[in-house]
Amino acid sequence: MRTLIAAAFAACCLMGVAQAQTTTSEGAWLTLKSPPSTNQLIQDGALWRCTGPVCSAPKVKALPSVRACRKVVAELGAVSAFTYRGAALGEADLADCNTAAKAG
Repeated sequence: MRTLIAAAFAACCLMGVAQAQTTTSEGAWLTLKSPPSTNQLIQDGALWRCTGPVCSAPKVKALPSVRACRKVVAELGAVSAFTYRGAALGEADLADCNTAAKAG
């Protein structure tokens, strides 16, 4: 019985690792400068879910990262960090992205 429980626990842990790799290579996350007015958004077929100022989407389309950032920022507001399909935007790209942020 202990062996069965240990095997089930190990399988759950491995599933978590596989999901984390998928999120890193196919997903995106961002940190907003202020909390959004909504806790979820569908943008280009990706479901973004927000918890406080942090939003993530487990799977996103393969777009240029600054372009994707501008689309999301236009809906949610300015960001202080943006990672898209495993690549984080630098300061200059974040500044470019934030020009599309909605006022308010």
